[in-house]
Amino acid sequence: MRPRWFALAANSDMPTFSVCIPTYNSARFLGETIEGALAQTFADFELIISDNASTDGTAALCRRYSDPRLKYHRFETLVGQGSNWNRCVGLATGEFVALLHADDVYLPDFLAERLRQFDAAPEAGIAFGAVELIDDEGRLIGAQSFSDREIVAPPSEFYGDLLMGCVINPASLTVRRSCYATVGPFNEQCLWGIDWDMWLRLAAVTGVSYTPRISSRYRMHGASGSSTGLLGPRYLAEDFSVLKSALERLDLDPQLEKIRPKRRQALRSYSLRAMNAAGANCEAGRRLSTLRALGEALRCSPSLITRPTVWALAAGSVAGPWSYRIWVGLRGRRKTG
Repeated sequence: MRPRWFALAANSDMPTFSVCIPTYNSARFLGETIEGALAQTFADFELIISDNASTDGTAALCRRYSDPRLKYHRFETLVGQGSNWNRCVGLATGEFVALLHADDVYLPDFLAERLRQFDAAPEAGIAFGAVELIDDEGRLIGAQSFSDREIVAPPSEFYGDLLMGCVINPASLTVRRSCYATVGPFNEQCLWGIDWDMWLRLAAVTGVSYTPRISSRYRMHGASGSSTGLLGPRYLAEDFSVLKSALERLDLDPQLEKIRPKRRQALRSYSLRAMNAAGANCEAGRRLSTLRALGEALRCSPSLITRPTVWALAAGSVAGPWSYRIWVGLRGRRKTG
């Protein structure tokens, strides 16, 4: 029996795609997000908006649209991020589900590009691509890509790449809805690691298709979780918790046996992320967060204790950010000298 949160549509009229926008008080950006979704060159989709008890005019904004493909659902009870994402997947009826954050933007060929990937790789349950990075005003500030070539990884193979970190940008991702039924709902206890946890679980059972072509934009701004939470102790704790579960899965799933040699590399990658967080926290004068991040790095990779950067960070957490900045400056001179 399938879980209650998920139900496959039984009729043949289901759309090819379900574009799902979970939103909470994002009216500032939501209009642009909706416009980008409705402007797709591939038109066989439903657009589901799951309004998580917003109080900022989201409801009025959504009711301006008369496109029959748009289905607005308002929930009066505020729930966590994961619960709203699960609502979206539960409401979807399409063969493929695209979770679109309320401040990100699809370019007109996004769905056509993902359909091309799925048609070319029937074994793939995940299709994603490179993205443009924009600021809160929509200005282009960079790009993010996994590779400069097309990749089709058979089931379980991409798991090893994901062990190194969340290399899939959520603004670029589409998933076969049947795969969500296989692995179960998003972990509603997770906040910062929720997407990485799901992509790992999916990659363990299905193939992955990647394209370097850009067809979506990921917004980075001061109010986003990406900007405000990724340096804190909760993020690192969740990051490690997701990684720990993923490494345990290596021992339990025979299909992942070939990935087991990457265990040490994955721990090292986590430690380097913790080191980067320690550096950012130290420069911002967050002494306790610096020490916690350093502790996380050394817990998984004790050999890092020999690196001068560790001692510079430790000194900076005591003396203040100025001492660490001096170290960064000296190191930069040595590299360019």
